[in-house]
Amino acid sequence: MIIKIDRFDILWTYFSKFLRIGQSVILLPLILRFLPSDQISIWALFSSITALIAVFDLGFSNVFSRNVTQILSGSSYTLDKFKDNIESSNIRNISASDLMKTLTVMKRFYAYTSVVLFFSLSTFGTLYIYHIGKGVENKSQIYFSWAFLIGSTILNFFYNYLTIVLESKGLIKETQKITVYGILLSMVFAIVGVVCGGGLIAICASGFIAILFNRFFLYRLYEKEIRPLIPVEKVKFDFSAFKEIWSVTYRVSVASISSIAIYRSGIIIISLFLPLREAGIFAFSMNLVFMLSEVSFMYFYTHLPQINSMVYLSDKSGLKKVFTASILISSLSISCGGLVLVLFGNKLLELIGSNMSVMPPIPLSLVLLILLLDQIQNMSTFILFSEGNLSYMRPYAISAIIIISSTFILCWVLPSFYAVILPQLFTQLAFNYWFWVKKVFKNLEISFLDFKMVFPF
Repeated sequence: MIIKIDRFDILWTYFSKFLRIGQSVILLPLILRFLPSDQISIWALFSSITALIAVFDLGFSNVFSRNVTQILSGSSYTLDKFKDNIESSNIRNISASDLMKTLTVMKRFYAYTSVVLFFSLSTFGTLYIYHIGKGVENKSQIYFSWAFLIGSTILNFFYNYLTIVLESKGLIKETQKITVYGILLSMVFAIVGVVCGGGLIAICASGFIAILFNRFFLYRLYEKEIRPLIPVEKVKFDFSAFKEIWSVTYRVSVASISSIAIYRSGIIIISLFLPLREAGIFAFSMNLVFMLSEVSFMYFYTHLPQINSMVYLSDKSGLKKVFTASILISSLSISCGGLVLVLFGNKLLELIGSNMSVMPPIPLSLVLLILLLDQIQNMSTFILFSEGNLSYMRPYAISAIIIISSTFILCWVLPSFYAVILPQLFTQLAFNYWFWVKKVFKNLEISFLDFKMVFPF
């Protein structure tokens, strides 16, 4: 059974992503008007810290999503293989015991990891906030905001399995609706709180409230759609099952951690060497670029469950169509959005009365080029991952070590925006940016004609 993705799934996903970005756009004028510049910089750095939290996932979400999709597609369940031989007679059968075993492992993993995450944020994270917050007038507001951010991050991470299971079942529209309502609730609380003088605390507290809302209604949907598929009796945690998953996931973990470290660690490193104002400009600019990244990746993201299903059922033509369309849509989105950001970014900020600015045109253009190459590379490696090919793990890890070490050295010797941008660009161009794309093109037998067929004009 191939998971169906209809136009409403895509529309609600786009609406959810746009609303996330729209939330920042709507709140930005209020933030710039009611918050001092040092708190604006802290706010931008907060966003970078929360993005780094994805490291703690260790790549398990992709493996869990693949396994749940596999089970709900009716294939025989094996943890040590990425791809099964699926007989047509078994396509309609869903194994309740396999589903329950996977869910038990998922819940236990996210529970234990949440404890480690809480300890890390409460200790090392707080020390980092103390370092960058030196000289800030209202330190107590920074620390209260940080506490709300920790709370929302832990809750979001702990219940991450809900989103994975529901979207793997094809309930994309329903899941995105809940996300949209949570964002709207967060916007209301944030706007009222900021206008009433709540400052950074109001922004972080509104995010905490939205996470509570989101996870509550996702759990209700889980109870309605997933609970009837699993046995009534509880299944004890099977450590051997976790070991089998880890035998596959440890390679994914290395690649996942390396990828996140490459793209997100630079903001944290540069904030240790540059003044808060300049570090805030870099973090603010990168946040705008990451927003553009989310928009450009939406089409591919929406089709992830379907891509997994296509790989299992060897639907090569369908996979080729989704992949080529994703590359074209991502490239067009980044090109158009990046052009607006480079040419009119500072003018738009001045128009809304902002005292912040984006990076100069040259470093900003280089960051956008990195974004474009990253998107195509990430889509390619996800296809390889779905096929069971993790050969990109070692190059990712080596690249991460080179990029992080060279970035730290350059920031220490000559701190600047280029100290973060150039190591990533040159290191990735040497291998990762072209090799994996070429491999997927060869495997799927993609030609220029396939791209032309996406938009036949």
